Amino acid sequence: MIFRILSIILFILTLLSAFGGRINPEYVMLPSALTLALPYFAIATLVVTVAWFCAGRWFTAALGVIILVASWGPVSTAVPLHMPSSPKDENRTFKLMTYNILHSWDQENPGMEKGNRSLQYVLRSGADLVGLQELANFDDPGEVPKFQGALRDSLFATYPYRAGTTNCDLKVLSKYPVKLVKEYSTFSLFKVDMPWGTLHWVNMHLSSFHLTDEERKVMREVVSVKDTEAGLKEMKGSIREKLKKGFKERAERAKALREVVDQTPGALIVSGDFNDVPESYAYRILRGDDLCDAYSETSFGPVITYNRHGFWFHLDQILYRPDPLKALKVEKGRLRSSDHYPLIAEFEWLRQ
Repeated sequence: MIFRILSIILFILTLLSAFGGRINPEYVMLPSALTLALPYFAIATLVVTVAWFCAGRWFTAALGVIILVASWGPVSTAVPLHMPSSPKDENRTFKLMTYNILHSWDQENPGMEKGNRSLQYVLRSGADLVGLQELANFDDPGEVPKFQGALRDSLFATYPYRAGTTNCDLKVLSKYPVKLVKEYSTFSLFKVDMPWGTLHWVNMHLSSFHLTDEERKVMREVVSVKDTEAGLKEMKGSIREKLKKGFKERAERAKALREVVDQTPGALIVSGDFNDVPESYAYRILRGDDLCDAYSETSFGPVITYNRHGFWFHLDQILYRPDPLKALKVEKGRLRSSDHYPLIAEFEWLRQ
């Protein structure tokens, strides 16, 4: 009976997390917070459902199946079941990287003994277009350490076209001519002259929760059931307000970005540090009915793009307009110099 009750609670949380992105966090925050854990709830529900089937408890197992079927739309975005595809014409493909580079500091090697590993990774990636977040000025050695000599010369030779101003922490590197069209506070619109036509590309870095290290520690302890009672009390105070503010700010910026998307015709990619997960309220606003998610269209299983503080979430997104583009695959880099992993998507330009 205890296991059955716990299973039903899990099923309810799975349902709430699947559809929490349809509820405005300005009014109710809990569903948005639950959406962060959608992949974990969905996988746990699948495992528990199989266990009930194996135990011959058909009613509880059937209830789990009903929950998974009812939640399948949102779950299939967060936990996709697709595979990479091959291009029809390899001469019409290109690679795009999005990477919150954390000013190219190295959290694993603060002394930078191994040089600037983040920019070394960018140079070796083979990406044709690179969208960087949290980098204001390449020419500031105080911000971008160990970036001189051969590394700087090679990077700028590989990417002769660069755009973005020092007023914003969003920069792009390109093998093709690129120019800044408009710079906003949390995203920038660029135009790239590709061999097959004009690509409009949005590089974004939406608002985070702005939690302190102590507040992050509290959240980790709640998740790990360590000092949960004290943690939950704290969650009702400053942490709750910061979470609510973060969800609200991202929703507002997503609406502003959505207006830009609607006004921008033709080939379009929106990529960067979204600071929120697939199927969140802000994500659903931005994606709308006309954009595709490159990861969910080409990949199998959930992905984690943030690697610090025990917050194992998919925060970096690559959305695109499917005409004339097609996503072929998305790969996650393993480098942990930044608190985000890099993502590299391969696209095919389908028509002239």
